[in-house]
Amino acid sequence: MKKKILIIDDDLDMCTLLSGFLNRNSYEVEVSYSANEGIEKFKQSPFDIVISDFRLGDKDGKDVLMEIKAVNPNAIVLIITGYSDIKIAVEVIKLGAYDYITKPLIPDEVLNVLKNALNRFNNNGDRQKLSPLKSNPLKDDNSF
Repeated sequence: MKKKILIIDDDLDMCTLLSGFLNRNSYEVEVSYSANEGIEKFKQSPFDIVISDFRLGDKDGKDVLMEIKAVNPNAIVLIITGYSDIKIAVEVIKLGAYDYITKPLIPDEVLNVLKNALNRFNNNGDRQKLSPLKSNPLKDDNSF
């Protein structure tokens, strides 16, 4: 059974590239172009992972994270952003984000983070036991 991912990002191009890439790698993907729309989708349907941009038009990623966690404290949430800020990264990890990944996204890095998050959940049987992983901040030509 395909794992289901919700992408919340107000950048149409990013959503198109990321959802296409994840679909090709055997994930079922739904996209929301605003925080409020994404939170409503999450409330209506179960998702294995939520990938949310930090800077959205209607809310920031911290608000999205807290609302997702209020609905399901065990949700796996990845925060992505075009702005590398250690303070924000630490804050969202402390609030329960599984990881914080800076754009441009490196496809292999995204796949590794998703696989690690899902494997750690499957091995532990409890998403609350998950601890965040450090993302590789290096960029290369294989990014989107």
